[in-house]
Amino acid sequence: MRRLLLVLLCVAGSAAAGTPIVKVNQLGFLPDAQKLAVAPQSAGSRFEVVPAAGGKAVFSGALGAPVRWEASGETVRIADFSGLVAPGSYRIKVEGLPLSDAFTVKPDNYRALSVASLKALYFNRTAIALAPQYAGAWARPAGHPDDKVLVHASAASSTRPAGTVIAASRGWYDAGDYNKYLPSSGITTYTLLAAYEHFPRWFDRLDVNIPESGNGVPDIIDEAMWNLAWMLSMQDPADGGVYHKLTNLKFDAMVMPHLAQKEPRYVVAKSTSAALNFAATMAAASRVLAPYQKQYPGTAAKMLAASEAAFKWAQANPAVLFKNPADVVTGEYGDARVDDEFAWAAAELYISTGKDSYYTALQPETVSNTYPAWDDVRGLAWTSLAHHRDRLTPLADRTLITARVDGLAARLANEWRTSGYRVPMRASDFVWGSNAVMLNQAMMLLQGYRLNGKPEYLQASQSALDYVLGRNALGQSFVTGFGARPSMHPHHRPSQGDSVAAPVPGWVTGGPQPFQQDKAECPPYPSTLPALSYLDHVCSFASNEVAINWNAPLVYVTAALSELTPKATTAMHTNSPLDLLRRQEQLLQFDRFGNDMALDIGLRLVERAKARKQTVSVEIARNGQVLFAHGMEGAPRDHADWIRRKSNLANRTGHSSFFIHTQAVLDGLDYDAIPTFDPREYAAHGGAFPVVVRGTGQVGTITVSGLPGPEDHQLVVDVLKDYLQVKGEI
Repeated sequence: MRRLLLVLLCVAGSAAAGTPIVKVNQLGFLPDAQKLAVAPQSAGSRFEVVPAAGGKAVFSGALGAPVRWEASGETVRIADFSGLVAPGSYRIKVEGLPLSDAFTVKPDNYRALSVASLKALYFNRTAIALAPQYAGAWARPAGHPDDKVLVHASAASSTRPAGTVIAASRGWYDAGDYNKYLPSSGITTYTLLAAYEHFPRWFDRLDVNIPESGNGVPDIIDEAMWNLAWMLSMQDPADGGVYHKLTNLKFDAMVMPHLAQKEPRYVVAKSTSAALNFAATMAAASRVLAPYQKQYPGTAAKMLAASEAAFKWAQANPAVLFKNPADVVTGEYGDARVDDEFAWAAAELYISTGKDSYYTALQPETVSNTYPAWDDVRGLAWTSLAHHRDRLTPLADRTLITARVDGLAARLANEWRTSGYRVPMRASDFVWGSNAVMLNQAMMLLQGYRLNGKPEYLQASQSALDYVLGRNALGQSFVTGFGARPSMHPHHRPSQGDSVAAPVPGWVTGGPQPFQQDKAECPPYPSTLPALSYLDHVCSFASNEVAINWNAPLVYVTAALSELTPKATTAMHTNSPLDLLRRQEQLLQFDRFGNDMALDIGLRLVERAKARKQTVSVEIARNGQVLFAHGMEGAPRDHADWIRRKSNLANRTGHSSFFIHTQAVLDGLDYDAIPTFDPREYAAHGGAFPVVVRGTGQVGTITVSGLPGPEDHQLVVDVLKDYLQVKGEI
């Protein structure tokens, strides 16, 4: 009888177990996003979108042609309601089927999910009590302090013999267990850092409510720093090598972390993959931490030095492949190949140092591109090279970088286009952590979109998020706490060991995969088909575990879609000051931005000011390099400081400095004392305007100083409007 109840619990609410349903993203959509739902082949030929509370249809259309999806064995039809842009709560209606789950259409629809997916990492912190004011119902005592861990025999050296006690505190528990691993830690932390590098204005305003909130550093960087501090402690200062993991000898029981601290913990063997993951992540972190010397003094320089030392160790030890020692049975994260780690580490060090020797070590012509995973990180190298390509040295092959990024995005988009469920995954992609595969594919599609703005790349990445949130063969949201039928019983010790019925929110579970490595310990799976082989049960480490490196791409994708999805339709319905300023930023963008263009625009600004009998100073910079600078006769020296602080603000937020000024005024704030903006470094006065290249994002700033803020801003807008030949009022 108990086994029968477990089976019923596992399949309750899934589409596979009951009446066929319309599958849709159970959270919803941004107004101008592509919006798709999936209906079974047996459905009628048309669909309607109706208000969730009832009433007349607000949108209707024909279902697409039937297409079979091998991953689930289904033949399905697509309902495309992208033309529905009005905010509201809705359901999909198809004759003969129940109404779909309710979903919303609204701006900023993914902010709560973005916060929760990032805060999930806070809930997995070690060495700190999770206080009620931050953790709510999931507050708990401190996890493993790891301030006194032992050097395992496999990690022993002349300076640190076996049994040496070292401190390796902080960090995140890796997954459903209580251990910490460098390979998964590296890709997780990097993905957070890349999310901030790519979308700073999103994260500058994302309040996650963690203990560090309000310290003048974006919460995503503070959260990454909790793990970076641990990673730094895993490097042997004697030789630069890095320990592969910090672990018990065996897995803990399903109890809360403060009840699982009786067994000794060890740092285990150095490895080439650990050193290279460390080197890549620290090189990236040194760039992101550089502006925050006040909060983290000396940290950026320390990270870059540690990165170079680890890379040097890996070059001297290129094939130290990790295997669990005989007495260690926790997660191995063994990797038979490390050429991808070498490429990634070399790429990050090249970008952060500008040293051509690292680009040569990268051997870019030998490195292909694919979606990232902890054991295949070459895609991270191309992601960083593409983002920074305008500031690379002449040695870099920019054509190759573009080809690698666009080539992968094109392949994934082609799979999405022909898929029955309109997702980029093939049946063979359903492996352990399949939901992370889906989200990492979305992340690489987004790199293609940032590169060239092809709409299908953005649409395919939206579909990947839709899948995770309910538009899948099971009709289930795989994110705890989100959707009508979310995962409720993840393989996650804190969620299982506490007294709260609901699991810790914001975790994406592993997802369906056909190999069922846990079937001896679990009730029967409902199917062996790749897209249906899933159990929402705590026993299922093969399909229902959580992991930090699976959550990180969800953090990235929610931010990217929120920032990159066009907002033209909703902007047409409002005339608020911020929307008018946002419209300027959307219209005054470039297809490319070169030195010659900077010179031309700079001279136009000076001539326009001269014609108006105004005295200004002008600076135009791209990726930190000043391309044009001029102070007109009579311009005071303090213009330079105003330009520095205003351009700092535009670079950090992605908005014009006048946008931030106006936003502060509308929010009732003192624009000279905005929380998180040190007035010595940032000035919320008009005059700095972001230089945005379509498909790439912000690459620099155009800054004017010398007039009242609104006039400085308007001077830049007037010149850019003429230069870019933008018609009409803006």
